Amino acid sequence: MQPKIRVFLMTLLMVLLIFLKQPITPAQVTQGMSCNQSLFQQSNLTADIQQAQKNFSDLVNSFQEDSNVDIIFEVPIEQKSPAEIEQRITEGNPNYFVLEKTSLTSESDGFFQRYQSTDGEWTKTIKVTTNEANGKSILPYIQIFYEDNYGGVIRIKPYGNPSAPAFLSHLKMPHGTLYFKKDTQGDLSWSNEAFKVYGLMTLPKAPKEVKLPDGITFGTPEAESFLQQCWTFKTHIPLASL
Repeated sequence: MQPKIRVFLMTLLMVLLIFLKQPITPAQVTQGMSCNQSLFQQSNLTADIQQAQKNFSDLVNSFQEDSNVDIIFEVPIEQKSPAEIEQRITEGNPNYFVLEKTSLTSESDGFFQRYQSTDGEWTKTIKVTTNEANGKSILPYIQIFYEDNYGGVIRIKPYGNPSAPAFLSHLKMPHGTLYFKKDTQGDLSWSNEAFKVYGLMTLPKAPKEVKLPDGITFGTPEAESFLQQCWTFKTHIPLASL
């Protein structure tokens, strides 16, 4: 064997040995897994969620984008500022939303003000959350909700949630969520949220409700990698800063 060929083969062998010794990362484990399959656990598909999914599917099948912005499908929010999102909904009309009443309305976890659109197609709610559901005080944060008349909601946290755990750093940043309600005429409570919406796709509303690939369990790096790939940043969409 010629010396040059021998050196080349020895070099190639060493590279292969180094590569094979590298640990397989969680991202490599989940890289080939598809996000296109349903992420819903069958046990979580209660009758009200199934009905909401049917209502949502009917909306998707009949949806045709037009110049009249009256449904959440027509409002892209990724890397948009809160002002740009409202500009899209109001179509540039600064007097589009009218305050329902001047006083604040108290809730168990904070207070809010509600606005109605002049054409009756949207409801806007600005809420300040001051404590958790269990009554524990937190750093107050602002949420802005835009509800269409079909059960769709855009929820924006323009300053993020300062009380989010350190390991959920993306929640501390400005982000937004699109979701669909169980009862289209119902309130904005967590219990009335059926599922998250990304594009024209439905996603479970909480990470623990996600159906993980076979062989992967919650609490592992592989599970976190899969969630980031298929759920986290589709349900907590980064916004532009104010």
